[in-house]
Amino acid sequence: MEYRRLGQAGVKVSPLCLGTMMFGGPTEEGESVRIIHRALDAGINFIDTANVYNGGESERIVGRALKGRRDGVVLATKVRSAMGDGPNEGGSSRFHIVSEVEASLRRLDTDRIDLYFLHRPDDETPIEETLRTLDDLVRQGKVRYIGASNFYAWQVMAALWTSDRRNLERFVCLQSLYNIVNRDVEVEILPACAACGLGFVPYSPLARGVLTGKYRPGAPYPAGSRAARGDRRMQQTELREESYQAAQELMPLAEARGKTLSQLALAWLLGNPLVTSPIIGPRTMEQLEDNLGALGWSLTPEEEAAVDRLVPPGEHTGYGFNDPLYPVMGRPARAR
Repeated sequence: MEYRRLGQAGVKVSPLCLGTMMFGGPTEEGESVRIIHRALDAGINFIDTANVYNGGESERIVGRALKGRRDGVVLATKVRSAMGDGPNEGGSSRFHIVSEVEASLRRLDTDRIDLYFLHRPDDETPIEETLRTLDDLVRQGKVRYIGASNFYAWQVMAALWTSDRRNLERFVCLQSLYNIVNRDVEVEILPACAACGLGFVPYSPLARGVLTGKYRPGAPYPAGSRAARGDRRMQQTELREESYQAAQELMPLAEARGKTLSQLALAWLLGNPLVTSPIIGPRTMEQLEDNLGALGWSLTPEEEAAVDRLVPPGEHTGYGFNDPLYPVMGRPARAR
C-alpha cells in the first residue's frame, strides 16, 4: 500500500478511505465489522463516518470494530447535521459542536478524533466562532486535524483567511462529491486545494452505484439498489439518463483492461494527483473486494482522453459548462 500525505499535514493515509454510511443501516453490524477488518487487513488505515449516519449507529459500529486496532487508524467523523429537533441540536455553533464531539467520542469509544469535518456550511454561525471552537478541541487533544465537506470554494477561502488572521487551526483537507459523471469540482474546488495545499477526499466516487454499470437507460432500477430504495440524495444528484448512458459507454474501456467499471472509475480518481483518497462506501464484502481491485494500476493517456471526450473536464452529464466566467477562467482540467 502506497500511503499519501493528507494535504500538507504530516499524517499519511491509504489511497482508499473506507466510508461507513451503510453500516448500521443497509449493512448489519456483523457484516459491517467484517468489512472494516478486511479493509484494515488490506492496508486501509483511513476510515470516514459521521455522527448523523444511521442515527449514530455507524459511529458505534466503527468504535466496536476498532477495539484493539484504534492506534493504526486515521479516524474521521463529522459534525453539523441536526441530531434532534431542538433549536441548538444542529449547526456549527460552539454550543452544538462541543456537545456533539463528546457524543461522537462516546459512540466511537475513543479519546480523540483524528480528522473532524464540518459536514456542510452553516450560514447562521460566524465562521470565526466555528473555527475557534475547533481550535479549542485541537488544543485539548480531542481532535487532531480539521476539514470541511460540501463547502464552496469561496467559503473555503473565507475560512482559511479567518484561520490565518486569527491564528486558528486551519482546514487540512476538503471533502466533496467527485466522479467521472460529475466533474464540477475541477472548476474551483480542486484549484483551491492546489493553491492552498489542501488534501482532497472525494465522496460518491461511483456516483452512488451509477458507475458500476447496473443502471441502464430506460430500464427499471435493480432490486436492492439505492435507487430502488428511494435514496433521497441519489434522486437529487445522480439519477440522470445521461449518466446511465455514460456508464454503458465506459464499460468496454474497463473490459479491455480486464477490470470492472467501478475499478476503472476509482482508478481514474486515483490518477489525479490532487486527490488524496476516494471514499469507498461498500454495502457488502463483495463490493469491498471489487473496490480494492482499483489499486496498483492506472489509466493510460488514451483512456484518460476517452473519458474526457465522454464527460469533459469541469462538466457533468446532462449539462454543459455555462459559467459566465468561462472565458476568463480558462478550461478546467485535471492536474497532472
